[in-house]
Amino acid sequence: MSRRVKVNFSKLVYKITKLAIVLTILYIFFTPKIISRNDELLQHVFPHKNRDSQINLVIAHPDDEVMFFSPVISQLHSYFPITVPFNIICLSKGNADGLGESRVKELNGSAALLLQNERPVSVQVMDFEDGMDEVWDINSIVSTISQTIDLSNEQLNQIIVTFDSYGVSDHINHKSCHTAVKRLIDRYAESKAETNEETPHITALYLKSYKNNIVLKYNSFIWEILKILYSVIVPFPKTIQPPTTTTQRSKLLLMNTHAQYVLAYAAMLNAHKSQVVWFRYGWWILSRFVFVNEFDVYTY
Repeated sequence: MSRRVKVNFSKLVYKITKLAIVLTILYIFFTPKIISRNDELLQHVFPHKNRDSQINLVIAHPDDEVMFFSPVISQLHSYFPITVPFNIICLSKGNADGLGESRVKELNGSAALLLQNERPVSVQVMDFEDGMDEVWDINSIVSTISQTIDLSNEQLNQIIVTFDSYGVSDHINHKSCHTAVKRLIDRYAESKAETNEETPHITALYLKSYKNNIVLKYNSFIWEILKILYSVIVPFPKTIQPPTTTTQRSKLLLMNTHAQYVLAYAAMLNAHKSQVVWFRYGWWILSRFVFVNEFDVYTY
């Protein structure tokens, strides 16, 4: 009986390995398709990419940028002119284990690797205590990030990327990022409504966390590759409409190419050394967030 179980297990491992190899080959093969799809979707959301713009990423902890947002960082970096600055606003030092100062340095190193030292980048780190039980003062966050993200400048297109209202894994610190960004934008939108100004220059991207949907969160790149394969076999018309009016909602899905995924993985291994523990390897194999970012998009 034990021999049969061992043989069956070996066959299962062999089949899974073979399937993984085939899917990875498809992933690499579809690189031109992934790049084309990313550019097309970005063009609909950001049709005026050559105008003065500023990209802002609001995260809760050092390593959030690479663990959850590497696809959007890579695609915005590829899409926008190299003169567009990239600001990373991190609300805590991640000091729960006393490694705060080291983690701040790691965040700076990760940003340099992800943006390949080619773009103006600013990393601002606040000092809120991280933890699932830590409730942060939202008004204090808003006051601080408003010094970096100047929404009153109508000539500057502000792109703000952060978590959605649920936060990945329902993390309270992630939720605070969303709440602070939304409050900052809502305050501006209210003042804008009073003056009857209607030209949108703010784009907010809220990362879809999939709540408790384990299948979506941990399907790696498989679901997207199957979708691309299906679209090649059975082409269907695209009806993508960009958000053009105040507070209009749209969707945006961005995917790392295999090379971009490898770069992000290298940034994690080389820059965030203090965070590379055994279960991180599973995350980098199974998590959808390191391959694909899906956003709800709002313009103001």
